[in-house]
Amino acid sequence: MGKDTLGNFVHSDLLRKHILPGEPSLSESERKEMWENIEKRTISCPHCYSWPWRWCAVASVLVLAVGSWLFFQKNLQSDFYSRMTELVDVDTLHHISLFLGEQQVVFDSQVEVRCVAETNQVEVKSINGTSFKLSVTEQEKGYLQLAVPVGAKADVILADKSRITVREQSKLCFPLHFAEEKRKVYLEGEAYLKVTPDANKRFVTETPNMNVGVLGTEFLISAYPKALEQSVLLISGKVEVESVRGSRHVLSPNQRYVFDSSTQKSSLNSDVDPTIYICWKENLLKIEDEPLSCVLKKLEDIYNTNFNYDWNELAKIHINGKLDISVPLDELLDRLTKIAPVKLDGTQRKVILIDKHKK
Repeated sequence: MGKDTLGNFVHSDLLRKHILPGEPSLSESERKEMWENIEKRTISCPHCYSWPWRWCAVASVLVLAVGSWLFFQKNLQSDFYSRMTELVDVDTLHHISLFLGEQQVVFDSQVEVRCVAETNQVEVKSINGTSFKLSVTEQEKGYLQLAVPVGAKADVILADKSRITVREQSKLCFPLHFAEEKRKVYLEGEAYLKVTPDANKRFVTETPNMNVGVLGTEFLISAYPKALEQSVLLISGKVEVESVRGSRHVLSPNQRYVFDSSTQKSSLNSDVDPTIYICWKENLLKIEDEPLSCVLKKLEDIYNTNFNYDWNELAKIHINGKLDISVPLDELLDRLTKIAPVKLDGTQRKVILIDKHKK
């Protein structure tokens, strides 16, 4: 093995793509000097001039290189999914997107992405019933990512038939094939998970501040990176939550674990009504004593539109109720007038506050 061979090893595509960026590396002149020093030492030493000894010196360099590569590989695996989420800024995303490696597939409507591990494919079904399949190459097989923009949601069915509903402004990284020892996904944002039971293979959801481990259950995780409050709400079964601080909590149904990232403290609330937190999954917008201006802002995001209204004036009005956000916008606005003291100017899309007590 000569200098070119070792040079190719150090500058292989794998190392350049996954290991070397951001890590210190030798320049061409430094590598040349290193080799010259190795040659001088092996040739000048009276007991070390034979070719076998020279090969040992080369082998030592290779062992060091391989050892360094394995060390970085181990670190790479520990934050593998978090590196994948850096591929996309969900706050600037306009459409649901599926990333296979660095290839991006964009969808115009709500979709269901199903992992078909047997054929190395993912099947994509749209809300209107159309479907197609995408082949996943060997290079892309280890990591897939679904990114959901504001005002949307999407479903992922994993290789073990577990279903994950991903909420808006969220990213989910998941494998086409699960590893033998455990099932693992990575989440930034919010998702509802219905995990298929498997007593021999633990299911782990990693977030920036929490790890949630289960064998089979239903639960909600909210872990938006910019939110101070990160939480896990258990619907059925049992989950174990471990925070970055190392504390562990085992949840029972209707318990909600909350981690405050500003204080690094956690709490556990019992007898929680889950419908308050998971109604979005059923296309319901639940409103509890919320300013009307904030409700309108949510509707603007969901329906990708704009209204004309006085924010300060409507902020004084607090409303309660539920809105079905699966219906057309005109129908939803008509229902809104039944729970809020407003009328609508359809031509200018203007929302006007009215006094219902006036005759």
